[in-house]
Amino acid sequence: MKPVKIKVSSSNKSRWQDQAEKLEVVSFGRLAEKNGKYYVLYEETEASGLAGTKTTIKWEKQRVVVIRTGKIEHRQEFAPGFSSHSLYQTPYLTIPMETVTSSVHIGGSGSSWKIDLEYDLFYDAQDGNHINLSIEIEEDKQGEYQGYTGQEY
Repeated sequence: MKPVKIKVSSSNKSRWQDQAEKLEVVSFGRLAEKNGKYYVLYEETEASGLAGTKTTIKWEKQRVVVIRTGKIEHRQEFAPGFSSHSLYQTPYLTIPMETVTSSVHIGGSGSSWKIDLEYDLFYDAQDGNHINLSIEIEEDKQGEYQGYTGQEY
């Protein structure tokens, strides 16, 4: 597993907002390839609002799966035109969610990747938010990696 730097940028807009809310978070983790599928494993930071949660991003061709475990338990699947139902579980409540993917773009190879997702996210069958998510993964050549050993995939 290679140490990597993961930059996640999101733009989130509900129909009631004039402008999208933007967030960018940088984390450090590990990248692995197994049977033609790629995996990035990392611990969420305070900045993401998900501290105490481990995240695994798995991808192949036109399919991406994001799995969170720990303080937050959640699994989302993305594929063009695909609708995914899930439960977002916190220590305090469980929220039913639906993710409807518009587009998935995956580019890169080895230890440098860019994943772009565009989707609508509906909470508890309410009006949804339109989200653009960009995940950039690059080998940690500066040694910023902080020793995350990751969970098994």
